Amino acid sequence: MESIRKLERSARFMCVAAIISVGAASSAVAQSPAPNWRDFQTLSFGRVRAIAQISSARTVRLITAIDNARLIGPDVQLDTVLAWKTRLWNELDNPKQLQYVLGNAFLVQPFATDSATIGYLLTVADTAGESKQAILDKGAIEEFLDLLSNAVTAGKILSDAELHKNAPIVTTQVSLAKPYKAVYPRTAKLVGVSGSALIQFVVDAAGEVKPGSVTTIEATYKDFGDAAASYVTEMAFIPATIDGHAVERLVQYPFDFKLSTVMPITPFQVPVRRTR
Repeated sequence: MESIRKLERSARFMCVAAIISVGAASSAVAQSPAPNWRDFQTLSFGRVRAIAQISSARTVRLITAIDNARLIGPDVQLDTVLAWKTRLWNELDNPKQLQYVLGNAFLVQPFATDSATIGYLLTVADTAGESKQAILDKGAIEEFLDLLSNAVTAGKILSDAELHKNAPIVTTQVSLAKPYKAVYPRTAKLVGVSGSALIQFVVDAAGEVKPGSVTTIEATYKDFGDAAASYVTEMAFIPATIDGHAVERLVQYPFDFKLSTVMPITPFQVPVRRTR
């Protein structure tokens, strides 16, 4: 009988302890403050308008407007977003998966629009389970992924005090530190052709072009692309900033090569007095 009483007292103690533990946990949850959200950057393409937000808990979420619907997505950890973005970015030209899923937030499904072009079906969802879709070309999906990458950078570089501010995050873009005059490619000049080139590269936090990051996106002729790619390494930039912090940024810079049009000069004729 005594052992039974001891078991009953032990059971009552365990029950009380469990109730206290659950109550303390509920109280802790109730007292935990909601994270502060700061607007970061806005991106618009076609029917889609998205704004990335960073929380004081160092998570990212997207508020997306597609047509007349407004979707507030779930918050996702920074490293999870970065890993997903990096995998998809590296496989944009040659997708290795039928779909790229980021939790309950995003779904990207590559598809062939023709024999040489890939399109991307983007699905975004909100916390209530509603979802919307939009078809993006490569340029648009790159802008979308770049937005997420920049948001992750903001979440990592800003201090706790900065993340608790009640104002949008202020960003500045990469700009030229001083004017640069490109030299006309010699062969193109001799042949007498004009053209252009679009170069993509990374400008680091010191304002310098990151080695190995220079890529020619398009060029009228190879000479223009090669020349422009070599010129960017000589250029000086003012780095992009996030709330005053200098950050690394992927940029594209256009070059236009046009030969000066010189009109032939005809000397004035000497007036001749007419005889009557």
